[in-house]
Amino acid sequence: MTEFKELSFCPELVEMLRSRRAVGRAGKVYDGLPAVSTLNNLICLRRMMLEIKPSKTMEVGLSFGGSCLVFTCSHRDLGRSPAGQHVALDPFESSVWQDCGVMAAERAGVRGYLDFRPVFSSLELPKLVSDGARCDLIYIDGSHLFEDVFVDAYFAVRLLSDGGVVIFDDSSTPQVAKVLRFLRKNLNTSLAELDLSPYRISGRGRLTYRLARFARRNQMTAFRRNSDVEREWNAPFCSF
Repeated sequence: MTEFKELSFCPELVEMLRSRRAVGRAGKVYDGLPAVSTLNNLICLRRMMLEIKPSKTMEVGLSFGGSCLVFTCSHRDLGRSPAGQHVALDPFESSVWQDCGVMAAERAGVRGYLDFRPVFSSLELPKLVSDGARCDLIYIDGSHLFEDVFVDAYFAVRLLSDGGVVIFDDSSTPQVAKVLRFLRKNLNTSLAELDLSPYRISGRGRLTYRLARFARRNQMTAFRRNSDVEREWNAPFCSF
C-alpha cells in the first residue's frame, strides 16, 4: 500500500487502483481497468492541483473516474464548498462504463464537486466557449482519434484562463502526438510547454519522464496559456 500513500486523500481511488476493479450501475463489475490513468499521472495531477489551486477544472473522458476523483477530492481539500467545480464530459459514461465514474464520486462523497455532462466534447466545448466559460486546468483523455483530439485541443486552449494549463494524456499515441506537434509549431507564441518532472514521483520516475520527454515519448504533456490563442486569418502555417 506504500505506493498509494500519496493518494490516501481518497480511499475510494486507492481501492480502485489496488484491486484494479470498478463497480458500476446494478453492480456491474469491471476488472483490469485499462481506461484508468496511471498512478504516476494521478499523483502528477494531484500535485499540480494543490500547487496551482485552479478554481475551475474540466476533463474530457470520465470512464471509471480515476482522474475525476483526483480533481473533485482536491477541490474539497482546497477548502471549497461543493459547487460543481469540476466538469467532466463523456457521452459513453452510462452506455459503456455503466456510470462507474459518477458512482465512484458518490461513494467518495465528492459528487457535489462534479458537474457531469453526458455529451460529446465536440458539441459541448464550443458551447462553453460561446458562453464565455473559463477553466484553469483541463485534462484531455477522451477519444484518441486525431480529429477528436484536434477539436478538443482547439476549444480547450480557448477555454483556458490566462495562465491556465491544458494536459493531454497518452501523448505518445501517434494521433495525439500529431495534434501536439501542431500546437508546438503553430501556437508556440501562445502556449508554453511545461516540464512536468517536478510533479512526478521522485527518483527514477522523474528521470524516466525527462528521457521520454526528450524523445517525445512521454505519456502526459502539458501547456500553459500565456497569451491570446487566436491567430490572424493570414498567419503563416508551419508544417507539423
